[in-house]
Amino acid sequence: MAAATPKGLARRQLLAEAAGALLMQHGHEAVRHRAVAQRAGLPLASTTYYFDSLDELLRAAVEYTCEVDAREMTARCDALPAQSRGARDTAAALAEVFVGDDSASRLTTRYELFVLAARHPELAALIAARRDRMAEVAARVLAKSQRRSAPAGVQSLIAFENGALLESIAAAAEDRKDPIGALTEVITGVVDVLAPALPAAAAVAAGD
Repeated sequence: MAAATPKGLARRQLLAEAAGALLMQHGHEAVRHRAVAQRAGLPLASTTYYFDSLDELLRAAVEYTCEVDAREMTARCDALPAQSRGARDTAAALAEVFVGDDSASRLTTRYELFVLAARHPELAALIAARRDRMAEVAARVLAKSQRRSAPAGVQSLIAFENGALLESIAAAAEDRKDPIGALTEVITGVVDVLAPALPAAAAVAAGD
């Protein structure tokens, strides 16, 4: 198959990246054969040659988007200094890692993926894998902040994060808050319950 050759694989990846970029910037309705081909700088026929259907192209776009999100969150977590943090500083660290400098359109796409997974069951595994990677990153942020990172607490913090960000981006323009600020405000109130600070001795051991 031509798609299995180095050239074919490269073109397929280029199309997937173009589809992912459109998804992140304009939502799933922007992922159309012509728009993807134009974005990739390839002939229109290439989209149907390398992808059997629009659903398969959309799946590639979602997979690419999830990978980019996870990679960027991981990089922000890697750059975070390891130090003991109080509730507000821990909340701010989580917010910075989760949001970074993402635009409103990218944050909107993040939540659009949940709806897509509900309507397209074949995407559910991708969204579940993304959720697991987010949990891993959140647990690392908490560990770096000398906080407990039990799975149940991490999942609850992510649920608060989702609610705060969704409310932030869904607000009217005049009422819209800075996403990082909104997320920090919400998590500050619950972080001591869901991810309490480690005792001094345990905190020292965690840093070894």
